Amino acid sequence: MFRGFTRGRRGGRIGGNRQNLGVLLLALQIFQFGIDRIPIVTLVTLLTNIGVYLHVPELFDVSLPKVQDICISYQGVVAYREYNRLILSGFYHLSDMHLYYNMASFLYKGTKLEPRLGTARFATVIGSLVVGSSAVYCALQYVAAQLLGPSHLYTCAAGFSCVLFGLKVIMQSTSPPSHSLFGFPIHMAYWSELIWISIISPNSSFVGHLAGIVMGLLMTKGPLNFLLTGETPAFFEGGVRNQRTWGSGVASGGSSGGSNANRAGRTNYQNTHVNGNTEQEDAELQEAIRRSLEEENSRRPYPPRGNPGSTEPRGYTPGRLYPDLPPQPSAPPAPEYGGGGYHDNQHDPSQAPSLPADLDEIRRRRVHRFE
Repeated sequence: MFRGFTRGRRGGRIGGNRQNLGVLLLALQIFQFGIDRIPIVTLVTLLTNIGVYLHVPELFDVSLPKVQDICISYQGVVAYREYNRLILSGFYHLSDMHLYYNMASFLYKGTKLEPRLGTARFATVIGSLVVGSSAVYCALQYVAAQLLGPSHLYTCAAGFSCVLFGLKVIMQSTSPPSHSLFGFPIHMAYWSELIWISIISPNSSFVGHLAGIVMGLLMTKGPLNFLLTGETPAFFEGGVRNQRTWGSGVASGGSSGGSNANRAGRTNYQNTHVNGNTEQEDAELQEAIRRSLEEENSRRPYPPRGNPGSTEPRGYTPGRLYPDLPPQPSAPPAPEYGGGGYHDNQHDPSQAPSLPADLDEIRRRRVHRFE
């Protein structure tokens, strides 16, 4: 975003002689990137900015206003009530290189953010940044006029840079804080870029870039967070709502009028509709598991046991997860002494056969046992 003129001068041409080198560089970069790879909202925004700069609508007998008639300023919006400046000022550029740098940056940011947000939500974010940044710019101009002098009310600016700084805040809000750029954490590098761009390019609008940062912060950490998350804003619900901050997995509680009553009502609702249905849900879960096991067992390839017409698998027992296992072979029977069996429960020490004292006889009996 570049400053055009001051003190309300309503005529003249801003930007000097129009050149096309920046347009050619931008077209080369777009074709090198691949038009088919550019998301639809990003591509339409790029073509709109290029078409406005080249005055393409005039080929169809549609006249475009001059830059000085649509650039954003507190005087133009508030004093003259020309509210179309809030929208049109973002799509006008003062030189071909101004257009090239802005659109090249937007090409990168748009191809990263639009797939994450979705087409409709990204279009909403772009429209909100265009209008919101212009409104914040007028508010910052009024504050600067109160602190530094009334001349700031008449400074006029145009360009897409305010939107780019807002998108920069949204992108960098999800970056890990472990890296730094020019002494700033990477997720806050837009502050360093704000300072360095103002030093390198004195004609750039510091207030315009700052307005884009403010709008980005309102979307990522402020009340406009619903534009990114898609949740219903708390001031529409009129009660307690957990608001998820963009770029973080932590939900922070929000409250409004009647918060205690709403919190109590929400607790009662949870006790009634959550805890009260626990037993019923457990019973339904057990029934679903049982039916799933029956269906799984009915599809087993091995033949059924018992009744040939039965669909129950081998070893299947209703209500049991595992099939019955066949009995294991028992231990060999106890040796017999004399003419009868020897049982512990019927053992009479007086009638027990005597063991031979000869070791050879014991060996012979052992060998005879295994023959």
